Amino acid sequence: MRLSNYISDLLYRYDCVTVPGFGGFVTNLKSAQLDSITNTFNPPFKQISFNIHLQNNDGLLVNYIAEVDKCSYDEALKNLNNVVLDWKNALD
Repeated sequence: MRLSNYISDLLYRYDCVTVPGFGGFVTNLKSAQLDSITNTFNPPFKQISFNIHLQNNDGLLVNYIAEVDKCSYDEALKNLNNVVLDWKNALD
């Protein structure tokens, strides 16, 4: 399971994606800017930050995984928990 692909898909459409038991990825829209020195425009973009305090399962990510993988919610949650455990072990 490539959890990063699911998170990326959801961040394109939503402002926050919570990975239960790990944290949340939050986007902030930055507007376009004009660089008057070079006379160029910088396009608008989404700045991504991470908040470790967003731990609760809001269901968005798990439901999306279940829908894409065509599996049950419980199976998607189990797979997600396994990936989160792997991430935590890698970080330790």
